[in-house]
Amino acid sequence: MNQPNRALTAVALVSLTSFCLPITARAWDSLTVFGDSLSDGGNVGRYTWDGAQHPLYDEILAAHLGQNLQASSQGGSNYAQGGGVTLPQIDPDLNTQDQLAAWLQSNGGRADSNGLYIHWVGANDIAAAVTNPLTARESIRTSATAAVSQVKTLLDAGAGTVIVPNVPQLGSTPFMVQAVLSVLGPAAQSALVAAFASLDTTATPDLATRQQAVQQAFDQAAGQISSIPAVREALAQQLFSAWQVLSEQVTALSEGYNQQEEAGLVALNGNIVRADIAGLFNEVIADPQRYGLSNTIGMACPVGTSAAECTSSMPGFTTAQAYLFADRLHPSPAVHAMIADYIQSILDAPAQVGALARAPLMLSRGMQTTLEGHLQQQRQQPGRAGQVSVFGGYAGQHVDYQGDSLYNGDATSANLTLGVGYQLTDNWQAGVLFANSDQRQTPSSRYDYKLRGNLLALYSQLTLGDQGWINTDLHYADLDFDSIERKITIGPATRVEQGSTSGKLLGLKVQTGWDIPLGTHLSTGPVASYALDYVRVGGYSENGDSSTSMRFSDQTLHSQIGVLGWRIDTKQWPVNPWAQVSYNHQFGDSDNSLRGGLKSTQTSFARTVTAGDKNWLDMSVGASVPLGQTVNAFAGVSAVGGNSEYHQVSWNVGINALF
Repeated sequence: MNQPNRALTAVALVSLTSFCLPITARAWDSLTVFGDSLSDGGNVGRYTWDGAQHPLYDEILAAHLGQNLQASSQGGSNYAQGGGVTLPQIDPDLNTQDQLAAWLQSNGGRADSNGLYIHWVGANDIAAAVTNPLTARESIRTSATAAVSQVKTLLDAGAGTVIVPNVPQLGSTPFMVQAVLSVLGPAAQSALVAAFASLDTTATPDLATRQQAVQQAFDQAAGQISSIPAVREALAQQLFSAWQVLSEQVTALSEGYNQQEEAGLVALNGNIVRADIAGLFNEVIADPQRYGLSNTIGMACPVGTSAAECTSSMPGFTTAQAYLFADRLHPSPAVHAMIADYIQSILDAPAQVGALARAPLMLSRGMQTTLEGHLQQQRQQPGRAGQVSVFGGYAGQHVDYQGDSLYNGDATSANLTLGVGYQLTDNWQAGVLFANSDQRQTPSSRYDYKLRGNLLALYSQLTLGDQGWINTDLHYADLDFDSIERKITIGPATRVEQGSTSGKLLGLKVQTGWDIPLGTHLSTGPVASYALDYVRVGGYSENGDSSTSMRFSDQTLHSQIGVLGWRIDTKQWPVNPWAQVSYNHQFGDSDNSLRGGLKSTQTSFARTVTAGDKNWLDMSVGASVPLGQTVNAFAGVSAVGGNSEYHQVSWNVGINALF
């Protein structure tokens, strides 16, 4: 199949994928890519086997954004080129400097501030540096500096967020075996075929068996040179030792490039998503079976065939194992999917953690449900100056989130409130209360945590004649977020990163109403309220040290909710039902932002969690029941309607007594 047809087929596949994959919060409205063969969608080639049928990692990421990523040669925004390096001095035809210049020219020198960008280059620079050992370190330094400069150009042009993966360890690729055997001269080809015939059929479930597989491969290669056992064994050992030395040297160059690029990126202080692909590859190589792979040193494509030309139908293609590599350097389709999973998990993480700041609002509202039940009962049976009232209640809430894949779970909350009030005058009561909340929050199947909070509040109620009333409360809470678990899916594997943090809640609420009597037992009238809450959640680092472990900054949330409603009350019956319908409006900007980054890197980037609908309805019903002259019970249930982000049901029961 020719290259244009293959690319078109891949584009069609990604278009279909965009309907099949879960769509996350669309924080970015475009994706632009610069890089080498790891990212090339068809400008030079598609570097995995059956490339026309399999999307690359960046195409999968684009599909998650609802985008259709195409090669720039076809009018798209993927400028990556197979063989690409950082600078024209290394390759005048294939380099990210020219890719970036072409993109800037076509966009008037400006980047989309809501766009997502990928800049991934360096592997070919390292390969070029290896050929000149005396200048290798200086070459690596120059390339890393150029990569950082290009990322800076993107940021200076206004790019919103730039993904900059590090370079996987070239010393761990099949290319190292090929490089060692290339010194055998005329016998190199037969030695290569023999070596990879062995490597391609051997399972490598751990590092030890991987080493053994390489030794066995060199033994097979040496057998093509000599049939004398002693000579064959000596040559195989020399080849293996040379492989070890070369792999270590190339790994050191890879690490040097990554470290120097990292240092430069940190100095930029930009919105940079650093993906630790090198760390991920090392973890996959150490335990490939966890990720659905069985071979981490062989390759599916025939010896000497580039992944850009390799198809599963060509002679020599093997399916003997589940391969990490398609050819000597490039990942298999399954690994491209894993890279996409990994990068997507990093992008999603701060938005997932942003859920922490919204949970404390359930604590304050649960407390207020019990307090309002008590104060309503006090209005029905007014006290006298000097009297003391005590009350307590239980409030529960259940929320079903109905957003995107980041918020499609549920939450439950249990609040216990105890309070005591003092009647300052016949129409003015003030008091203090304590509330405890225990929540289990599961915003999505990939993120959950527990919240425990202790709240202290001062409250007051002033009645105005026989009809008007004003309530206020001022509250403060200490918050503990425990058992935070973030689940990361990478291919068939699921990782769990854990953490904990603490927070504070400070808020107030003012509520007023006017009761219009409709006879001895019935009254009705308007109600209005304004609630202001300030939440601060401390930053935290996850407990692990793997390539998926992350750290997150502090976050704050301001919530301002105004309510207008209408209420119907009854009194002086054995059971006194009531009902209320309320229109709620969220004032101001209630979004919360935080930064996140991998623990194995020093860069970070910001995500903002939006508040969702600003308007919704509450529908509530309940009743109070006199249990004597001074003791009363109360209960209620309410539901949220008209909110596309979540459905919530709340309930409460309580009792109060007047002395």
